[in-house]
Amino acid sequence: MVLQGFRAIATRQELSEAEALLRASGLSMPDGIDTGIGFFEDGRLGGTAFLAGATICGVCVDAAHRGRGLASSLVGRILSQALVDGIRRVCIFTKSNEAPKFASLGFQLVASTEKAAMLEFGEPDYAAWSRRTAETLQQSRRTMPKHSGGRFGAVVVNANPFTLGHHALVAEAAARCAQVVVFVVEEDASSFPFEDRLELVRRGASDLKTVVVVPGGPYMVSRASFPAYFSGREAHAAVHAEMDARIFATRIAPDMGIGIRFVGSEPYCPATATYNEVLRRVLPEYGIAIEEMPRQCAAGEIISASEVRRIMRDGNLPSRIPELERLVPPSTLQFLLSDKGRSIAENLRGKTGRH
Repeated sequence: MVLQGFRAIATRQELSEAEALLRASGLSMPDGIDTGIGFFEDGRLGGTAFLAGATICGVCVDAAHRGRGLASSLVGRILSQALVDGIRRVCIFTKSNEAPKFASLGFQLVASTEKAAMLEFGEPDYAAWSRRTAETLQQSRRTMPKHSGGRFGAVVVNANPFTLGHHALVAEAAARCAQVVVFVVEEDASSFPFEDRLELVRRGASDLKTVVVVPGGPYMVSRASFPAYFSGREAHAAVHAEMDARIFATRIAPDMGIGIRFVGSEPYCPATATYNEVLRRVLPEYGIAIEEMPRQCAAGEIISASEVRRIMRDGNLPSRIPELERLVPPSTLQFLLSDKGRSIAENLRGKTGRH
């Protein structure tokens, strides 16, 4: 008798088997997984599907079991688990030739490239996010001062935390556009929680009257649109960056009336440098200009959020205020010295991740 069935991937040994199964199909073990479902036959793992936040990943069926509808069953079970966890909308980043399979299961295509596709399932979806964001921008445009330059620009920041470098980039964009939309990365995978990062950007850029700050949703530098940004896997950075760039070029920029995007030069992070390179190639294909601005410096050094986190990790922040004043605006410095800021600094001391 053959014993087979679906159950949670729970043990270290099963995770190792899943990693080997994914590797055999040219896939990597996903980062940040919360749960996984496996198909087992006679105790051997024959298929996998994982959930990382609101992203389905690692869907794979061993070659010996293909053609039996197992991938659909695995996706159905991981969707059920997402609902149990209170997640009403999920994304999947997959190979472009796999997109029709997920579309047949009810997933909606967000965007695709030659090599990859991003789809979503459930509500609120892209249409809802786009409608809500466009309404916010329209309301802002009615009250903003008139500007001789008619273009609408965009900046995307993680702001982990918001620095004077971010402010300089947004200010330069604001000086050249009628309105600048600052999209804050909403993926909560950074040392500073999303809600705090969003508030820091709003407070830090409040002196720029033609700037509106909005959440980036799951469509800008998220685990679904650009997973390599969080995993640091440089081998996948170009493929993932192109997905993120094409979502912006084919969906977001047209829907928001954005004609130019501003980015800061990136000397340190290979994934971000690749992202800038891909944006420079993709956006002009759709008539969207891109400006890469030199990074702001202080005391001869490039201002970076990474340096702020390094200082926080060292501890004794009150004694480091003169250094921090060269790196962050007063609103961010006030936050760093607050109870929340001290709590984040404490967490950073035991953390080794990139963000």
